[in-house]
Amino acid sequence: MKLIWLGLVAGAAMVTSSVYAVTKCVKLTAGTTCTADTFVDAGQSDWTATCGGVLISGIGFCSSQDGGTTGAASNVLTTSLDEADNRYCWCRMLSPAVSRWVFYLDFEFPGRCAYYCARNCAGNAAGNAVFRTALFSGMTD
Repeated sequence: MKLIWLGLVAGAAMVTSSVYAVTKCVKLTAGTTCTADTFVDAGQSDWTATCGGVLISGIGFCSSQDGGTTGAASNVLTTSLDEADNRYCWCRMLSPAVSRWVFYLDFEFPGRCAYYCARNCAGNAAGNAVFRTALFSGMTD
């Protein structure tokens, strides 16, 4: 009977003990050197780049919300029922942290936006310091 009691106490202790979370420490700044990964093809929604030896990944999205200039950021995006309005390319990093949506470009034609947006997100992460600053600012987990 003592053995069963000890087993129950040990089990209860394990269930009620503290849970330790994993912490990610990654320093990403506008000055971080990034390269766009060559396998990001047009026509995809996902993009990747390598920044300071860290693989970052995200998505591109075509919205009806005009960001105005490359690097503008937003927490939420809008879309329109009129697909001709969804021509503004926005990018969001999802890993290693979640960024705000960062504006890239008005494609004028929504079909081109949908086809090229994610590819251009990767390219801007690699080659545009203003875009990178916005992408790496205000990140969450």
